[in-house]
Amino acid sequence: MQKSALNEHSGSTDHTTACSLNKQQLAIKGHTEKAKEISSNKLESQLVVVFDMAKRMIPCHQFVGQTELLRALKAPDFISTDGIYRHSDSVDDMERSVESVLLSQLDAKIQESEFIGVIIDETVNITVDKKLIVYLKLENRGKTETCFLGNFDVDDGTAKCIFAKMSEQLQKRGVALSRVLGLGSDGASVMTGNRGGVGTLLKTHSPFSTQVHCGAHRVALVALDASKAVEAVAAFKRTTTSIYSYYKHSATKTKRLRNVALDLNDDDMISLKQPCAVRWLSLQRAVDSIQLNWPALVTQLGKEAEGNAQALGLHREILTYQYVAWIHTLADVLPVMTKLNLVFQKDDVNLSMIKPMVRASDAALIQLRDAPGPAEEKFLTECQDGIHQNVKLTRADARSVQAFKNARERYIQHLIDALHERFPDDTLNLLSSLDTLLNPDQYPQEKESLREYARQAIDQVAGHFGEEKVDEDGVVTAPLINGSNFRRDAPAVMTALLCYGGLRFTGACGVLIQDMAEMYPEWATLAKIAVVIPVSSVPAERGFSLQNRIKTADRSRLGDVKVTRLMRIASCRETMDTMDFKSAATYFNDAKKRRK
Repeated sequence: MQKSALNEHSGSTDHTTACSLNKQQLAIKGHTEKAKEISSNKLESQLVVVFDMAKRMIPCHQFVGQTELLRALKAPDFISTDGIYRHSDSVDDMERSVESVLLSQLDAKIQESEFIGVIIDETVNITVDKKLIVYLKLENRGKTETCFLGNFDVDDGTAKCIFAKMSEQLQKRGVALSRVLGLGSDGASVMTGNRGGVGTLLKTHSPFSTQVHCGAHRVALVALDASKAVEAVAAFKRTTTSIYSYYKHSATKTKRLRNVALDLNDDDMISLKQPCAVRWLSLQRAVDSIQLNWPALVTQLGKEAEGNAQALGLHREILTYQYVAWIHTLADVLPVMTKLNLVFQKDDVNLSMIKPMVRASDAALIQLRDAPGPAEEKFLTECQDGIHQNVKLTRADARSVQAFKNARERYIQHLIDALHERFPDDTLNLLSSLDTLLNPDQYPQEKESLREYARQAIDQVAGHFGEEKVDEDGVVTAPLINGSNFRRDAPAVMTALLCYGGLRFTGACGVLIQDMAEMYPEWATLAKIAVVIPVSSVPAERGFSLQNRIKTADRSRLGDVKVTRLMRIASCRETMDTMDFKSAATYFNDAKKRRK
């Protein structure tokens, strides 16, 4: 081609037009990419709104109102209505997209956790559907996390039905039952029954699994057992419940009581509380409110007693020496049980907390049995000649006082006995052995004493995890650890953990998994098992509370899948800053074409 021809073409109309078109194409491409970016930002902003609504349990039909509020506030992505979805189906799809991201994250965590703990519980929802809630306790690099798996419909409450549903949902997420080594529940017979409970059925698939009765439930049962055993405490609860009911159903009476409290104390009254059987240790809150409001109750019920048989009866009851004495005794005793219960409600509770906290509570109860606590001591000092806070108490004779003392001692002894019965050493021996081996905080300081200190625990753990299991059909399951190597390495591992200084159960397990896995694989495996064994089913209880806040009387038509989706979003650890909304937008766009 000649140079003159190129020069001639460069000045031609065709060449000029082609160059112009190229510039236009580049401009169009730039505008298109900008429009896509704007559209993508708008979608992600709407996903943020949907995510926040689910977190705060705002019904999805209010999505349009939320976007209109943002438009009124001139939020950049909502100033124009272009690209803003309004149909409820689109909002539903956005919720699904957020859930898809959370499920993909859950699947990744499940794959990373070699062993898994399962927390289950069953109840009914507001529409009287039988529900099974399942949480997973997972481990990754020595750190544990409890994740919501789902809230599922079950046909009935039998162990076979519950186990079948649990197995089905675990398999959907790629979890082999052999990986499930811990099962936490409320201790109901359907869960823990030796012959046909869920835990027994699990053992046929996972012979090394351990089932644990929730510590918080045990503590609540301790208090319940003791109160049932002593009639005087049961009578106190009945009177306290009657007082609560008397004022709950009358705004006029409550206002009068509040005015009396203001006159007596120059302060507003504390709301009366109900001792509720389904709420753990709610009696303490009821006792605290009665103790603070007692002078006002005596005054107001005394005024209302004339012509009101119920007020007369209540007034007579709260004036007795026994009732007032029980207020102060329980004000000392119940906090001991409440503190123990709250330990098992912590998110990071582990098996190392069981023994020391139970022993501490036992020691505190023994001290209260043998001598009055601060509140009771103050009452005994101030109550002279049967007069308390300038009020003459009835039935304050020596015989009645002695009867109270006898009942008081019986009640506290029942608490101690029930604590031993609900937390027996022989049924917690495997968990105690794990704590003995993996909690350097309890090691003897003399290294020479380590072998003797851990001998029984080593035998227990090696016998459980280090020997093959043979079922009734002759199927053999290989051990999870090499028992010989585990025993051989015990002195070296425990000495190393002791040398770290200041390690406790969680820290020691992290060190074994992170730093010592190659040198001492049996001990690292044991640590991975120990950290996923759930000692509390509190997450399931919180899950049901969350379910009841989502599926209310006004939203009773929400389906099983929808409720589970909203529970998953509301309970996840992700925040608006950490949630992957770009991935959620990808899921949303890939789902289907939609009209805005």
